[in-house]
Amino acid sequence: GRQSVRPMNKEQKLFVNAILSDMYQIIISDAKAGSGKTLLSLATAMRLVAKKKFSNIVYVRNSIESLAKGEDVGYLPGLEEKFKIYNHPLFDSLRFIAKSELTKSNANKSRANTTVISEDTITAKVDEYIEKYRIQTMWVGEMRGRTISDAIVIVDEIQNCSASTGQLILSRLDKNCKVICIGSNRQIDNLYTNKYINALTKLLKASKSEHDEVKMFACELNKVLRGPITEFA
Repeated sequence: GRQSVRPMNKEQKLFVNAILSDMYQIIISDAKAGSGKTLLSLATAMRLVAKKKFSNIVYVRNSIESLAKGEDVGYLPGLEEKFKIYNHPLFDSLRFIAKSELTKSNANKSRANTTVISEDTITAKVDEYIEKYRIQTMWVGEMRGRTISDAIVIVDEIQNCSASTGQLILSRLDKNCKVICIGSNRQIDNLYTNKYINALTKLLKASKSEHDEVKMFACELNKVLRGPITEFA
């Protein structure tokens, strides 16, 4: 099937093609805020699940609260609420994809039909995606001792992972997985790591040499599509 959110420029095309390619198991992108990294990763992952290349999508985001210092957020009460807070980028992206698809199908139904899409319709569509593409989220804190199989894994904000946390995440994935590691070294919020020693930098360095076990693809996304304020920031 066609992707509802498609790449807008050359670097995004390279990124998406690498995700779709059977050649690479690890895709890394150092991407500016607002460059569409979470959105494109998710839309492309959904396409791979639709093509039956993987059976589910696992979204891992290292929130500041779950850092290498104390990855205990996975064991705190009120998980549903926390899940929502930490995974805003995931839900924003799902909502964006839902809106795009609903707008498109409305336009196809009738040129005259300019119905405003209701919040409920968008929420229902998001819930449908979560079920259809088997999208689940995980904290770093709950990954120890787990094995993730037949999944396309998106690790968001990986610049906030220490190298050992990055290693922990990757060591959970079995041979039928593909992992997309995205983040920005311009936005490190973790006091316990920095751009010289974090997981993003380690992976970017590793991608410069050949590895017998895996094929890696690394790219930058520098074009900000969110808007001039983000670009300015």
